[in-house]
Amino acid sequence: MGSELTETGDTVFGRIEDFYYSDYPKIFDVYPSGAHRKGEEYQGCYGFTWTFTHDSYAYTGYCDDNSQGVCPDCEGTHEHTPYQAGGTNEYGLSVTATETMYENEAVTSVDPYVDTGIEEAEITTVLLSEAATAREAMSLLTGIYASAGACTGGSVIVADKNETWYIESLSGTQYIAVKLPSDMVMICPNVSVIGLIDLDDTDNVVASDALVETAVLAECFVGDQDANVIDFAASYDSDGSYSTGSRLAAGLNYLSGSDSFKVDADGKGVERSAYTMTNLDPAGSITELHNSIRTEGKLDLRDVIGYFRASPIGKPANAETHLFQISPTDDTAAGTIEWVSMANCQYNVFVPFYPMLTREVHPLLKTGHAFPEDVTEEPAEGTYFPYEDDAGYIVYPAGREDSFYWNFAALNHIAAEDEDAAAAVTDIRDQIQETVYSEWEKVQEEVLAAGENASEIATQGSMTITEKVYQDISSYVESCLSQ
Repeated sequence: MGSELTETGDTVFGRIEDFYYSDYPKIFDVYPSGAHRKGEEYQGCYGFTWTFTHDSYAYTGYCDDNSQGVCPDCEGTHEHTPYQAGGTNEYGLSVTATETMYENEAVTSVDPYVDTGIEEAEITTVLLSEAATAREAMSLLTGIYASAGACTGGSVIVADKNETWYIESLSGTQYIAVKLPSDMVMICPNVSVIGLIDLDDTDNVVASDALVETAVLAECFVGDQDANVIDFAASYDSDGSYSTGSRLAAGLNYLSGSDSFKVDADGKGVERSAYTMTNLDPAGSITELHNSIRTEGKLDLRDVIGYFRASPIGKPANAETHLFQISPTDDTAAGTIEWVSMANCQYNVFVPFYPMLTREVHPLLKTGHAFPEDVTEEPAEGTYFPYEDDAGYIVYPAGREDSFYWNFAALNHIAAEDEDAAAAVTDIRDQIQETVYSEWEKVQEEVLAAGENASEIATQGSMTITEKVYQDISSYVESCLSQ
């Protein structure tokens, strides 16, 4: 959401990270400057390597829980930060990555993915470590696509106080990046949202040299080759005419305050024109990037959080959600606020941080545990829940009581019991979230008045809020489990 569309005048963007199933633990931490040294070679999960050009910047970031010494993604034991999905570094660059998208196979027959190319799991790590601005991050990532290639398709948002760039890549070496204007809202539920684009708009569009040529060779080009215009979604995305999934319809309905967007039994039915963006006016002349999405007036943070909680956007497969609130007019380290939550977004609570000021997060957020176990027989002890399909039980790890993630994951199972349970969990969630908003206002006032002690105040303020949220949720979970 561009700054002109929000009550506070902030640019707000964020994303839910999903997994194939619920109960997939994440940890959130601050990675200190110099965690990676100049010249160090970083090895990711899937074959991509990166040599750092300078000592890495400090940044906040989510990471899959590899605390047991084995990466849950690649089963490797080498030191790395698997599947970092989003964060903000010390210079105010915010990144959200790992938004998986699926390509038109005709394109990848011409420009195949590269086994040693960058995977979405490594993008956040590299960009936040290396780049100080959104423009630098965009140039760095597109340069990697051009040189090393990509091994999967997806989209990325990079932003600072001055600019927000959105990047899509749906083949081995081809990409397109667009600068998002301050008066536009966009949503991306795992489908391309870049429509008809005149590539001559070089101030606001950066594209690979062979973007049009590749689609032409693949015989799936849509656009006007002579005019250097491409419909990227129609040319590169996996579906030629419709969106996939009901989340897109839910998001459009939420933002417009209507129920006019529908999908059929196959999850299709929203035309691309309802959500893709273009930089052409009806006469075919270059204009500011825009789309057809409209909101009911300006929205605030509660509206944005409500968007991510709307079903089926919020669902059991959510692993974590992160939001960035960036002031275009604040030059201080308090100009960006990061809101983080864990597990099913329908039943979680967002905790705020000043990512450029925070030096440490509460151990509850960063301490890892073993993964849960699947068993067929009902356990005699411990914390466990039945699967919805009666296929057995999921047993939570020992020590889950001391984990922010596992307490919120438990809420998902408690809410799944019946409608009354879901309503009760929603009520306690809302009560706690309102307390967080109130406490954060106090922290903001203290940080603004703290001067040289701002970092200490910001760090302690978020720790205190994290502890309070944990205590309230933990008490509620324990009361439900004891019944």
